[in-house]
Amino acid sequence: MRKFRLLSLLLLAIAFITVNCTKEGPEGPAGATGAQGPVGVGGATGATGATGSQGPAGTANVIYSSWATVASLGTIIDSSFADFGLCKRWIRSAPGVNAAILDNGVVLSYWRVGGAAAIIYSTLPYQFPVGAQTYFLGTLPAVGKIIYFTSIFGAGAGWTPNGAAELRYIIIPGGVPGGRSSGLGGTNYSADELKAMSYAQICALFNIPQ
Repeated sequence: MRKFRLLSLLLLAIAFITVNCTKEGPEGPAGATGAQGPVGVGGATGATGATGSQGPAGTANVIYSSWATVASLGTIIDSSFADFGLCKRWIRSAPGVNAAILDNGVVLSYWRVGGAAAIIYSTLPYQFPVGAQTYFLGTLPAVGKIIYFTSIFGAGAGWTPNGAAELRYIIIPGGVPGGRSSGLGGTNYSADELKAMSYAQICALFNIPQ
């Protein structure tokens, strides 16, 4: 009987311990943040990316004039020109034209006529037929100025243009020795290639407002 009583007490104690061990207590408060660990070793430097395409040329070294009417550029007078004979000529001041430009750069001149809705641009020199005759408008850049002249082929005379017609010039310097570009004005174009471009193409190439 005594052994039975001791066995019962032992079983009760085991049951009590089992219940207390399996019962989960309430969650304790969060502990303090630990100290920051050491900085890890940096990764290897990545490969250099591909070189981007060259942006459009700027206008820092390119000079362009405003549009000026023929009537605003002074008196048109008779003058003789080699290979043309008697012509009509007038002069526009162009301070940016210097000896370096004349030797290594290019001066482009343009002519425009017509109203705002139908403007026609022409690159000078320019010629056009009038009946049986051919009319010619040319330019001669010189230091500090541009000389404009007109001739009627075969007539030995010049013609007086419409005073409302407008003229503009663009001065493009030569290339820089040892520079990245091999052409004029920071491009890879030669003087002849620039002269062959339209007015719109030149404006787009050098970011010039039309």
